[in-house]
Amino acid sequence: MEGNFFDEPELEFCHGRHIDIRIGLTHLRALDRESKLAPSSVRLGIVGDQDCADRFRKWVNKCRNGIHQKKTPLFTLFPEFPGFGDGKPLCDFVVDDQLTRTISSRDFRKLSVLPRDELVDQSVTRFLLEAQDLFQNSPCDVVVCLPPPDLLKPIDVGGKLRSGPRAKRKNNNDDVLIWHDFLKAKAMPLRGPVQMVRPATYGGQIHRFRQDGTPSRDIEDEASRAWNFFTALYYKAGGVPWRLTRQSSELDTCFVGISYFRNPSDDSIQTSVAQVFNERGEGVVVRGGQALVRKEDKTVHLDSETAKQLLANALALYRREHKNLPARVVCHKSSYFDEGEIEGFENSIDNLGVDQLDLLSIRRSSVRLFRNKPNPPLRGTCVMLDDKTALLYTQGSVDFYRAYPGLYVPRPIEIRLDMVEGQPDRVISEVLALTKMNWNSTRFVNAEPITIAAARNVGDVLRYVSGSEGIQARYSYYM
Repeated sequence: MEGNFFDEPELEFCHGRHIDIRIGLTHLRALDRESKLAPSSVRLGIVGDQDCADRFRKWVNKCRNGIHQKKTPLFTLFPEFPGFGDGKPLCDFVVDDQLTRTISSRDFRKLSVLPRDELVDQSVTRFLLEAQDLFQNSPCDVVVCLPPPDLLKPIDVGGKLRSGPRAKRKNNNDDVLIWHDFLKAKAMPLRGPVQMVRPATYGGQIHRFRQDGTPSRDIEDEASRAWNFFTALYYKAGGVPWRLTRQSSELDTCFVGISYFRNPSDDSIQTSVAQVFNERGEGVVVRGGQALVRKEDKTVHLDSETAKQLLANALALYRREHKNLPARVVCHKSSYFDEGEIEGFENSIDNLGVDQLDLLSIRRSSVRLFRNKPNPPLRGTCVMLDDKTALLYTQGSVDFYRAYPGLYVPRPIEIRLDMVEGQPDRVISEVLALTKMNWNSTRFVNAEPITIAAARNVGDVLRYVSGSEGIQARYSYYM
């Protein structure tokens, strides 16, 4: 085994570089701040009952003037939120009575007593009727859906989800409807993206309900909630807050993430997404073909022709968006690349004239490392188990924070270098940097690179979209 350590990757903002997203936005401004295409304001449509709508508007107006940092000596981990609008890091976020559509509490009470799947279906339909009206008859950019606690309780309790930070990914029953994902799937035809917001985000005490019906109050401090929420909304409205740094000598690179989901209509396994990113973090989505489980190892794979076509479709969409093809393609997949997949991807880039292809499979590891200190291993710690396999701590203690920012004992990810040109350090450091391209989070707490995380998110939504229905290409519709 060979140990290594990767320094915290820098990100590029409008006026310079920094390793921390929140400090970068505060002092260096959003990457596109001086672009004519950057949002100057984001108009938020609101759908919910009167109480939730009033409290949400009040919280947005409070955040406009800034939120004090949490009382703690860890000031780099918990910085203040500086607010938004004129002279602030982010553009203005507008809330108004004319951009609000209310649903009566009586309607929510009627919905809450329905069988759970019927409750999810009808409540999502009710929210989207109002969202459609907002997009058609008002100048809103993003619609915020505010389900009240009376509706969330039967949704959470009946969802049969395990507890923990990734409960949504550990669903015991694939047939159970997930409200957030079902909402995103059914919102595909709308003119703009929608965002589900739980009451805890804007000042409520209840985050979600456990299976026994008791409330969970495990929520972040207010300044951190504001940072994550408004940064995500800025991206949803078309803004680009930051990007990966790139040397002028480096090849233009496209990052593709591939994962799988089970189609509940016919129990087939589909390729969830080829999520195409450039260094600006701009993501577009294409739907993949059917995948098969190999009898030898029970692992999901694509056949050669399906792999070839999937990458060809992804790069065609990349070319449509960017008017050129990249010189280099990096594919991240949640299962290892077999010979058929490697052959298919190589044939695809050969036909298109792409110079370089790197294939990496990424999954969570059960192996843990231990330090001779109270805190977990440092984020960026890497161990090469052999020439093809590395363990990388993408979550861990952070010197800049002087703390470990997570809630649970971190696990490294296992990176298998199925086909890599050049030294492994380059592609491993890229994986670490890509964990900072999740627009929903402004701290170093993401375990997976955005390629794999986005592929899973998109798969969660696409499982509710039939093959005959059109899908949105922008990733902002899925996050």
